[in-house]
Parts: sequence; structure tokens; C-alpha cells
Amino acid sequence: MYRVDRRSVLKLGSAALPLASGAWQTARAATEGVKPLRRVDVAEDRITRKVAGLRPFRPSGFVVRAEALGDKTVIHNYGHGGCGVTLSWGTADIAASLALETPYRHAAVIGCGAVGLATARLLQDRGFEVVIYAKDLPPNTTSNVAAAVFGVTSLVDTAHHGADIVGRIQQAARFAHRYYQNFVGDRYGVRWIEFFLIGDEPQEQPWDFAITPELYPLTAIDPHPFPTRYASRFPSMFIETNIYLPQTLADFLLRGGKLHIRNFADRSELASLAAPLIVNCAGLGAKMLFDDAELIPVKGQLTLLLPQAEVNYLYLDGARDLYMFPRRDAIVLGGSHEHGVSSLEPDEAQAARIFAGHKQIATGIR
Repeated sequence: MYRVDRRSVLKLGSAALPLASGAWQTARAATEGVKPLRRVDVAEDRITRKVAGLRPFRPSGFVVRAEALGDKTVIHNYGHGGCGVTLSWGTADIAASLALETPYRHAAVIGCGAVGLATARLLQDRGFEVVIYAKDLPPNTTSNVAAAVFGVTSLVDTAHHGADIVGRIQQAARFAHRYYQNFVGDRYGVRWIEFFLIGDEPQEQPWDFAITPELYPLTAIDPHPFPTRYASRFPSMFIETNIYLPQTLADFLLRGGKLHIRNFADRSELASLAAPLIVNCAGLGAKMLFDDAELIPVKGQLTLLLPQAEVNYLYLDGARDLYMFPRRDAIVLGGSHEHGVSSLEPDEAQAARIFAGHKQIATGIR
């Protein structure tokens, strides 16, 4: 039986434009219980741009731990692979708990992506005065280039599936899943949506999902409207980063947070900060700052189409690394997963593969 590869499920880590024309056909779904699905209009003249992003991946999983830096304490919170947006509130909760164990209540958070913002907000809520230091702000962070549907993927290699990482993923995923429900609505750009897993082999929960199965209640569909032999579905939360990140930053500032644009060359510059507590949410930047040889980039590529308000579902063909997400500002077509590739330049061969694959899926929906 084919099992959806955990690196293929969601393939997210890399994202993102006002209305277009079109007489879009409604696909006729013969499946009882599956509402008719609107086809995505995959056409060359609807492409707005092609983008790439880099996932901060560690084969042994994310890092959340404390260590000394001279007379200061550093709490690390990075290495989330393809699920930084998903796990941000969960690992922020773990990091904030470590912070509460210190005698300090002034903190400097390094990074202003999803992980840095969630960490800064939870620290504020738990009584800390917080300053964010970041070289980039939304919409120019790695988190902005993320499809950002809730799901754990591209997080840890098979060789590291031990009890410790299982427990940490369970804790972070369950906290984050519950916390994101606070943000459902237009203000934060978070909504429930139906997610379809499709392919020519039966779809099952991968290891990453199966350790918290209640978060991904997968149901097989037969018959179904997709041009594949099999399809399953589950309800998921979709986080539109172009809305969510600016709003979360605004919340941070409204609560008295301070923000400085700054790039740190090494640990000595971090040690010069006034705050006695530093929370490292630098993502790939942690490789240089803290000599993490395990941290590598994983490039993901997307093609963005003009939006279609009537498309209200997601799909993933994991075997072909193809996924579609309907944001309000774009239809997002992915994807790719290139380990060790650090270029942010879109690759035209990958773009052609992505476009052709989604064209085949869209025209085959019935």
C-alpha cells in the first residue's frame, strides 16, 4: 500500500495575488457528500509570478532548549523544516515555559517570521517585556513564502523517529492546533477548509500525522471527482500568511512590543544586547550564529495564479509533489523539495513540471 511520504504531505515551506476573468466550469462530483468542486483555471496568462523559499530543516527535528551565552541565557527555537507556521505557537509555548524558569522578564527575540512572532506574543502574554530584532519584516520573511496549511511535514528524518521527538511534536502540534482556532476569521486570515489527499495508491496518514491522529481525521472517498484512483479528505486550518503575519506583528506592537531592524554577524553581537534573555528564532540564520552544522536549507518553489474566490478546497498529490492552495490574493501551485539547495531563484524546469501537473489535475476534475 502506498503511504504518503511525510516530505510530500503538504510540501509547504515556501507562498503567495485581485480578480480575474473567466467562465470557470463547476466540476460535477458524483460522490455523495462531496460538494461540486470548482476547477482551478491553470493557464499561462493567469500566472502572476513564480517564487521560491527555503525551509530550515534539521534531520533530528526542531530545537527548543536553553543555554548560556556569557552572562545571558539563550533559548533556541528553530529548525521547523516545512512546518514553521504550523508549529509556531506550539514551540513558542515550550520556549516561553523555559523563559519563565529564568529570573528574567526582559527578552530579545531574534527573527520576525511566524516562529519569532508567536514566541514574542506568548512572552508578552506571560509578563515579559519584549523587543524583536530582525533583518526582514513581513512581507519579506521566509514565512511569507509559505502555503501554510496546518500539518506536520518535512520535520524529521526516519532515522530519528524516537520517543523524544515524538513527544515534542505531539506537544507542539496539539497546542498549536488549539491555539490557531482562536484566530479563525477574516482578521487573521485563518479558516477551516477541506483538504484532499489524492493519488494512484490508497492514501493513509503518514508517520508525522499518525502520532496525533485526532488532528487529521482522514476519510477515504469513493467515488471522487479527481483524476486519480484514490482520494481522501480531512478538515484543516489554512493560514493566509499575507494577512496573518502583519496582523500578528500589529498585535505585538499594540501590546507595547518594540521592533528593531538589525542583522547579527555572530554570537558576540547577540551578547552585546541589553536584554539578559535572548530567544533565537532565526531559522536558517541559526546555522551561522550558533554553528549548527545539522541545519540545511530545503528549497520549495511555487507558481502563483490570479485568485479564484469560488475555489474553496485544497489538494495534494504527494507522489508527484503537487499541491494547490486558494488564497484570497492568489491560487498557489506547488511544489518542490530540494535538500541542500539555497538559491531563491525560481527554476524554470520545476515551474514547467508544476504547471503541467496542475493543468492535468484541473482538467481531469469531474
